[in-house]
Amino acid sequence: MTDQLDGAARRTAVIEALAVLGSGPEERFDRITRMTHEAFGVPLTFLNLVHADLVTTQSTYGFQQGTSVPATGQFCATTVLTPGPMVVPDTLLDVRFADTPAVTEYGVRFYAGAPLTMPDGTRVGTLCVMDAEPRVFSDEDLALLGDLARWAERELGHSIEQGRVRRVLTGLVPEPVTVPGAAVDGFIEPDEHGGDLVDWRVDADGTVQATVGTVAAAGRASALLAASVRAAVVARSDLPLREALAGLEAQLAPDLSAGAAVGSVLHVRLDPTTGHAEWVDAGHGPALLVRADATTTTLWSSDLPIGLQPVTVPRTVGTLDLAPGDRLVLVTDGTLALDGIGDVQALAALAAAHPEDLVAHIRSLVPAGGSAADVAVVVLTRT
Repeated sequence: MTDQLDGAARRTAVIEALAVLGSGPEERFDRITRMTHEAFGVPLTFLNLVHADLVTTQSTYGFQQGTSVPATGQFCATTVLTPGPMVVPDTLLDVRFADTPAVTEYGVRFYAGAPLTMPDGTRVGTLCVMDAEPRVFSDEDLALLGDLARWAERELGHSIEQGRVRRVLTGLVPEPVTVPGAAVDGFIEPDEHGGDLVDWRVDADGTVQATVGTVAAAGRASALLAASVRAAVVARSDLPLREALAGLEAQLAPDLSAGAAVGSVLHVRLDPTTGHAEWVDAGHGPALLVRADATTTTLWSSDLPIGLQPVTVPRTVGTLDLAPGDRLVLVTDGTLALDGIGDVQALAALAAAHPEDLVAHIRSLVPAGGSAADVAVVVLTRT
């Protein structure tokens, strides 16, 4: 259930970033549904977006433009959860859909849909065809529908205005967390490409988890791939660290490779009752351990970024113990590049000089017009 909820939230965030909902008819989308109608000779074709428990028709041939219906029981809400096309030759013979309004009220007897996937791997909707009669869909038909779906994906991708993507993904940063024994705060200030990620949360077992990471990719893909990395970390927060990272790599390495992208992540788990912490660094580093007496230690790892670590080399899981007043400072490279910081040693001095307001102070160093690179900061404090 957690994976589905995280996927739904990410899908909705990406669709909001596309900024096409409610935009009205657009010929670039209508051309696709019109040509899909002509290619298959069906009465209904749709380009649908699935978001926030709704299915919205962005473009259609044979139906009403711009309609939204609850996602429950809809063909496309099921298709968007699968990596490949879904075909229902006869809806009356499929227990998932036989009693849905599309079948009982509108007489839909055939459905075929292909998911629409954005560069980060998020499936945001479908291109689909429907008929009032059962029919057979051949392998050639599936291939053609897939080609038309790739066309729709390109048109949707062109809708992404980078500043809007950054604003949406920045909105995914959590609120500060304070629990008995620990507190977490941080921020992210994306640059033009928005490839940094941050997250923190209290897990079901009471551990406090904090994450920073970076995805370097061409163009707008960085921000969306970073959102996928963040979601993959969150979805595995209940697994042992080494196992969680192995699962994350298995899921994301192909997408990063396909996008010629490199991803890194540093993840910490703290037991706030004992102060014991575990951490793993997949090619990100460094992090700072700042003791209550202002002494600092740099945490380094020789592990490689996501997808580059040989499968025969297990990830290194470090351990440490935090006393009250100790802090872990996690940052990305753009933070070190800020005027007033410059390197890890300067960050350590800054952390020692600002035991109470480090996050606010670093935020004040970000230029008003934005920095030349992403700036991301997470500070985890044992209280």
